[in-house]
Amino acid sequence: MKLNWGWGIAIFLLLFLVALIGFVIFAWNQDVNLVHDNYYEKGVDYSAQLEKESRSALFSNLISAENYGDSVLIRFPAFVAQGIDSGMVLFFRPSDHKKDLTFNMNFRDSILIFEKEKLIPGRYTLKMSWFSGGIDFEVDKMLIIK
Repeated sequence: MKLNWGWGIAIFLLLFLVALIGFVIFAWNQDVNLVHDNYYEKGVDYSAQLEKESRSALFSNLISAENYGDSVLIRFPAFVAQGIDSGMVLFFRPSDHKKDLTFNMNFRDSILIFEKEKLIPGRYTLKMSWFSGGIDFEVDKMLIIK
């Protein structure tokens, strides 16, 4: 059997289809890490988020987060910690949302202490949000867990 241009086109199309199907299977199996599952709700609340961030800008420089041995310490000013009705700290991991952790704010002398045993080393954004006097606040801090 002699290979002529008809067989060449048929072999090329067959190889192209196999490559295309292989790429579709590869793309289908990729894990997509979205920052938020529902972008529409985040977009609707964007103006409220901007107002919250402008209210919280005052506290951004007063709150500190640091590694301390086997723990993470977050220091709040005493007047802020005493006025907090309820709050949460989100350890947001930009590289993998499945490793995000959320904790309630439980103060010990205006200091929050979190054990590192559940955290893996790497970059986190600490999103601290709380209610004080019916008003919500949020401060973000970057922290590298070692």
